Amino acid sequence: MLEKSRDKALRRRLERLARQDPDWDWDEATGDLLPDIRVSTHQEVRDHYIAVVDVLKRYGRWSSQQIADFLGVSRQTSYQYGFKSDTRGARLIPAEKLDALQAAALAAIDADLKRGFGPGVTPESRTWQVFVGTELRLETFDQRYAESQAARLGGVCWPHNDNKRQVELSADDQLCIEWLTWRHAGLISKTDAAYIAKVDEYLEGRVGCENLRWRIMPTAEQVRAIARVHKRREAKHGHA
Repeated sequence: MLEKSRDKALRRRLERLARQDPDWDWDEATGDLLPDIRVSTHQEVRDHYIAVVDVLKRYGRWSSQQIADFLGVSRQTSYQYGFKSDTRGARLIPAEKLDALQAAALAAIDADLKRGFGPGVTPESRTWQVFVGTELRLETFDQRYAESQAARLGGVCWPHNDNKRQVELSADDQLCIEWLTWRHAGLISKTDAAYIAKVDEYLEGRVGCENLRWRIMPTAEQVRAIARVHKRREAKHGHA
């Protein structure tokens, strides 16, 4: 568990939101006012940060300065995010910055995957495309990444015309994609999603994640709950 001071602050914030948010029927969505939240320690946040940075350096060829620039902090601060929690000068990276860095790492893995393919295999025969409206937003060799990005962007995923592979994603992948679809459809905040998934703000970005090593699986009931909250807000505010 996290240090008690931060755990208490998180619980107070969620309790306040539970009482003040008129759109959310909290009992219907989750079954209680404040569920048992899975809270990460400073060390666990640091370990995930180091894992994400390692991916960016290995797959994206990012330098330490590029990482610092991406985060909008000095290189020294980016180093301090990676200090062990009991080390003097250790700093806790903000959750939003860690989310953005993780997204960049997922994109770096995908870009590295497209650097090579076997003899006699054309890139098009392995390509999955993500469209938002009529705009082509992404081409990738990884169907799970394509489907997940389509969910995040509010788009659709299609195989390239030359891609004849028929691949059915696992039940876990499909559940995660459904979670991401509702999470990023515009009416669910990070705090909403953290509450439903029963995790803190640092772990919320890993719920349904494309990377299996980083993924926290949502349950089927959590997916139904996030859909209910979204649909209720959609009906109330007259969204199409």
